Amino acid sequence: MAFDSILKPDGSIAIGIATMIATVVIYDRSLPSGAIMHATDANDINIEAGRKKATWTAAGVLSVITLLTKDINVFILGGVTLAALDFHARHANASNPATGALVSDTGYAPGLRSVS
Repeated sequence: MAFDSILKPDGSIAIGIATMIATVVIYDRSLPSGAIMHATDANDINIEAGRKKATWTAAGVLSVITLLTKDINVFILGGVTLAALDFHARHANASNPATGALVSDTGYAPGLRSVS
């Protein structure tokens, strides 16, 4: 099966940039700012839930737009943005606010953390 784009090259880049912007907006609305995530205790369950929601929502939007346009450039631009924003959110949530060092996930059992 050929995956032939329905877009011209300039339209391909424009839709790719629009997909990048949509991904950024989804993450912006689902998560607090980077400063707040870094100031919150490491491995906060609420930030992790928001990150997962943002990732799945952005992946769904990216998939729909890619399938509608049949354009690989849209997928590449949106996918790179999605991966970068997910890494940024994971890193911010895993850092200790006092030391800035990364903290391994200890699980959800004793001492659940939440934003106060």
